[in-house]
Amino acid sequence: MTHNDDKLSRDGRRLALVSVAGAFAFIGVEAAGTILGWSNQTMGLLELGIAAVFLWVFIQAYRLWRARRSERDG
Repeated sequence: MTHNDDKLSRDGRRLALVSVAGAFAFIGVEAAGTILGWSNQTMGLLELGIAAVFLWVFIQAYRLWRARRSERDG
């Protein structure tokens, strides 16, 4: 494996971890909001932040896919 393959693999693992962490954060926020009775505004703000994390993951996954594809094509 080349240095670039190692970097792409690390980036892929990081994206997977951030995606799973975002999913668990969403579940945790939903549970905490229900148990603690948070307002809809608070829940919406927290969910918007988690949505931003997922948008970042989506954009980075697309960039990673393009990088792997360009490397394969030469």
